[in-house]
Amino acid sequence: KPKVFIIQACQGSRHHPSVTVEADSSGHLEVDASPLTSIPDKADILIGMSTVEDYLSFRSKTGSVYIQSLCKKMELLCPQHVDLAAILTEVNNEVAKTELEGSKQMPKITSTLLKQLIFEVPQCKVDK
Repeated sequence: KPKVFIIQACQGSRHHPSVTVEADSSGHLEVDASPLTSIPDKADILIGMSTVEDYLSFRSKTGSVYIQSLCKKMELLCPQHVDLAAILTEVNNEVAKTELEGSKQMPKITSTLLKQLIFEVPQCKVDK
């Protein structure tokens, strides 16, 4: 069974500076569809971190920027069923765009999931 960890914590004391970026080029990605007969012991783990190594993670009296964004994204998706990694990627995008005390914050996703992990918000179950 997959294990999911969402962690709101600083990983250092440095402020994350911002940089100017250019538009990405689009490319085609291929996926190996071979079935697995066994899996490594570190498989099926998803970790969502509020920031990358060595940097601060911002929070205020109303909560953390990262957790607030995650909750908002999950509420907006209700009653849809979306892959949790996709939700966390949207959270990364939103948090990275936010100006925080003159700095930036870059969340990090680490995944060894073998399949999509579809997340369903319990309060959003549609009555039949």
